[in-house]
Amino acid sequence: MIDYLIKYFDNYVALEEEERGFIRGNISVREVLKDEILLSEGEVSTEFYFIIKGCIRLFYTVDVEEKTAFFYTENMFVSSYESFTKQTPSKHYLQAIEPTKVATISFDVAYRQLEQIPKFEFLARVMMEEELIVYQEIISSFVTLNAEQRYLKLLSSNKSLLQRIPQYQLATFLGVTPETLSRIRKRVSSKPIS
Repeated sequence: MIDYLIKYFDNYVALEEEERGFIRGNISVREVLKDEILLSEGEVSTEFYFIIKGCIRLFYTVDVEEKTAFFYTENMFVSSYESFTKQTPSKHYLQAIEPTKVATISFDVAYRQLEQIPKFEFLARVMMEEELIVYQEIISSFVTLNAEQRYLKLLSSNKSLLQRIPQYQLATFLGVTPETLSRIRKRVSSKPIS
């Protein structure tokens, strides 16, 4: 299964056999149960993950209420990047919302990779750029779109995700109540296809 991660890296840079060996010897694959918390608010992140199969949500608790910020799926890296890089307490949770398989990269291994294999600096930059794009997309959608428009955008760009996530989590992601989400879905399904 670790070859899945190696293949992903090969999309960006050709790895030598020694570099592939480092990955195989230092990065493990882990099965995560549905609803399992990988990181809790207040914990220091000591690892980050590459999703081979499954879905992980990033959420915050605000006044005891969960607020979903994003859903990460196959071929995405996920971590509490601030907590991981600065070794400070996380401000959010990471939770598998379905049985998930991840490649787990520890803090120590990540920094050894960067020191020993220059190509990993380039790959780390690519990962950060992709995460920055995700964050800008989230901010942009909340600044420029209403909840129904955000739902329609998700429906057109990642319809299969809607089948994978619980409706109450989707509602918090869109910034609405489950009842409002039901009304949005009813309105959208009753509109003629253009």
